[in-house]
Amino acid sequence: MPIRTGLDERMKSIQHDLKEYFVEAKEVYSDAIDAFTKLDREVYSEAKRVRAKAREVNWDLTNNLLLILSLNQPLMKDLRIVATYLRAVDTVERLIRHARDIARSDRSLDENADKLPSDIVDPVTSMHGSLNSLIDITIECLTNGGEVPADKVREHWKAVKAYHAEAVAALSILKADTLGGKAMRLEVINIVNRVDRSAYNIVRLNSMWHHALHNENIILD
Repeated sequence: MPIRTGLDERMKSIQHDLKEYFVEAKEVYSDAIDAFTKLDREVYSEAKRVRAKAREVNWDLTNNLLLILSLNQPLMKDLRIVATYLRAVDTVERLIRHARDIARSDRSLDENADKLPSDIVDPVTSMHGSLNSLIDITIECLTNGGEVPADKVREHWKAVKAYHAEAVAALSILKADTLGGKAMRLEVINIVNRVDRSAYNIVRLNSMWHHALHNENIILD
């Protein structure tokens, strides 16, 4: 028989810690994007610090979730939720890693580029806005038990893809010496692709959450 004693309290603790983890990832990501728009190299040190801390948080949350599996022997729905939380822990760690990668590219751009054209900056900041909306949706779902607003998730994901295509198109027509040459254009491509991949990971996490609640698959991407 499953042992539910203490399960609800442990799940609430996980939800609280997971929410804080998401919020920290969102903040460092915003700092990295802001540094991109301002050609600011200073955020890289902070992003590395948060990345190092994220590894510790990742282990703590993972161990706590495994403890639930060993002590409480959750029923099928609870088991699906725990599995989704394990995926969420990994997804947030990836968000922070992507933010660190963006900050590292920010540093290179600051050293080599004089100015970023608005037709590059604007799509990236718009992508980030849609990513933030996806993160907010995910926090609400996973930490408050909410239903996945499928249409909103699809809308934001569609916007990310459109802005991604816009940024890539703008990069493809830049003059060879713009942004400090080919190496710096590759740094911008790295930033654009990291935001796109972050959004994709969040969308997939929402799909998994829907499955956890209803034991049915849903296509969001």
